[in-house]
Amino acid sequence: MTDMKPTINPQNRSAGGMNDFNKAPPGWSFTQPRGKWAWEKPPVHSSPATAVDAIIDRLETPEVRTQMEKLMIAGVSIQEITNTIAIGGFSQGHFTPDVAEIIKGPIAVYLMSIAEEENIPVRGYNTDDGLYEMDEGIDDRTIMTLMEKRNPDLYEYITSVADTIEEDPEPETVMAKGFIAIAPEEVEQEEVV
Repeated sequence: MTDMKPTINPQNRSAGGMNDFNKAPPGWSFTQPRGKWAWEKPPVHSSPATAVDAIIDRLETPEVRTQMEKLMIAGVSIQEITNTIAIGGFSQGHFTPDVAEIIKGPIAVYLMSIAEEENIPVRGYNTDDGLYEMDEGIDDRTIMTLMEKRNPDLYEYITSVADTIEEDPEPETVMAKGFIAIAPEEVEQEEVV
């Protein structure tokens, strides 16, 4: 008797070595029993206030507080820790997604207070420097192109005014415009001993 091994047809496999048809079809979740997942059941905490209280009670336990301090010392940002708490609480059925978003602020403030108590240099956001990065949105060149097409009168006015503005103001005029500005005459009259 010969040993017959199934042959693998390379045409039935995708680049990753998996069969493209070896996955759940759309709508498969509707065939599963209702309430199988924690988020399909009523949440444990329906209001943000009770959710925040429960999370802070958990964060105040010595083991969890120590873990949070270690994470902050390691450089994990407050934003990352807060997002993890919110997503974890939702996936475990503790609260709804909207409550998860609402509680992020109070939880972040609480974590920052822990960092302040323990003198931990904390990163607020998941960025290179830990600071909030403002999305600039549309750049000036795109705005001017849109304005030229859609609002030509304003575009013409702005470009005519921009031509009359000096590109580099003189250093004396910049110094005279500051909050605690010194008049250029006063600077010239001072004597250096």
